Amino acid sequence: MAGELDGIPEDVLEELKEAMEEIEREVGGGRRPRRRYPSARDIAEAVREVALAARGSDPQEFPDLVREHLEEKGFYVGLVTDKRIWRVYETLVRRGVIPDTLGVVEW
Repeated sequence: MAGELDGIPEDVLEELKEAMEEIEREVGGGRRPRRRYPSARDIAEAVREVALAARGSDPQEFPDLVREHLEEKGFYVGLVTDKRIWRVYETLVRRGVIPDTLGVVEW
């Protein structure tokens, strides 16, 4: 194996070794790394992005679209409820951050 690595600079080999050790620590002996739970800010950002893209779409699909968006960003969405998504949506609409593109907030 030493012959295969002769042309690689020593500092590059050291960085590679450190990176592999870090991955091993994160993975924990073969387990998949845990996905992060989205923060309130992450959820609000996803709600804003999806709401602006989902103009005129079915409001019943909205929470699923938000969860899909968060999942695409690598978050664990198993505990993100419809109620929380709608609460964030309503708060953003009432504060004037986003327009009520789904037409569900009553004033």
